[in-house]
Amino acid sequence: QFKEYAIQVKKNASTLAQELEKLGYKIVTEGTDNHLILWDLRPLKLTGSKLEKATEICSITLNKNAVHGDVSALSPGGVRLGASSLTSRSFREKDFVTVANFLHRAVQISLKVQEEAPSKLLKDFVKGLENNSEILDLKAEVQSFARNFPMPGFNPLEIRRRNDYTS
Repeated sequence: QFKEYAIQVKKNASTLAQELEKLGYKIVTEGTDNHLILWDLRPLKLTGSKLEKATEICSITLNKNAVHGDVSALSPGGVRLGASSLTSRSFREKDFVTVANFLHRAVQISLKVQEEAPSKLLKDFVKGLENNSEILDLKAEVQSFARNFPMPGFNPLEIRRRNDYTS
């Protein structure tokens, strides 16, 4: 069972990398041979820190990451994406096509917000994301899509909240 999972993780990561490349994005090493993808955002003039903040609002987790050629680790030019967590939720290749499109939209929104921000500072970018209707719409779509894929290991309907307990 683990072997099948590992094979699926690789397929999913490869699909995500290919879809991002089809959308015109630069993937370091032009793809992936494992579960990780390193996405170079420098051609877009967008930092990994900014995309990380935007996707965080949308319930998408990725990590800012330095890429070869960055002049400072404090302003990383890329992000790292992994396929393991979503594969654990039963995502397949077709679902990673949807994920790539969510990421594409997050980039497009981020570029608009960055353009409208009063400065290049991360704090001004984050302020521009607050109550941004496009980012909130994307968040709703991401969450709606994710509901089709339950978290592994427990049934969310059986979770008891603190106030459900009797003393």
